[in-house]
Amino acid sequence: MAKDTYNSFNELKIHEALNKDYKISIRDIKSPLTVIAPHGGNIEPRTSYVANSIAGNEFNCYCFEGIKVSNNGSLHITSHNFDEPQALKLIARSETVVSVHACTDKETLVYLGGLDETLIRAIAKGLKAAGIMVAKQNSKYRGVNPKNICNRGATGKGVQLEISRGLRDDLKKVQFLAESVHMVLAEFLK
Repeated sequence: MAKDTYNSFNELKIHEALNKDYKISIRDIKSPLTVIAPHGGNIEPRTSYVANSIAGNEFNCYCFEGIKVSNNGSLHITSHNFDEPQALKLIARSETVVSVHACTDKETLVYLGGLDETLIRAIAKGLKAAGIMVAKQNSKYRGVNPKNICNRGATGKGVQLEISRGLRDDLKKVQFLAESVHMVLAEFLK
């Protein structure tokens, strides 16, 4: 993985322009659950779409999106350094945070990480029931750093979804993934 150009949002905003290089989308419906795509738009393609689809009309949604003509990868801030103030404010009062990311694996699968083991197991079960493969081992995308954006909600534990390129390229399966995770989250909050 390439080294990030910026180590914080403050560094990024000095060199990049809001609504020219990146945009921030927030839908705050005062839900106790927030779905976040910190590398949305053209940084990690289709993660904003997945985050919005998972959130639906029931959960908060935050997307930091690269909108540059090229080199959107330069807007990537590692998850444990991601500190955009509006995101932090939203997730600080969220009991549960689910972050959506993308990896370049060609296989059609999802890596689950984060510190919320109960929700990870529930999401894995829901995805498998929908016919979506969940990686048995996840040594690359563990999401266990307490500063990881998925773990910075009110409970200090959340879930990170790393969606492979092979899966993101199949729009039908992406929709199944989003619907399955949404259903698990709705049930989880009951």
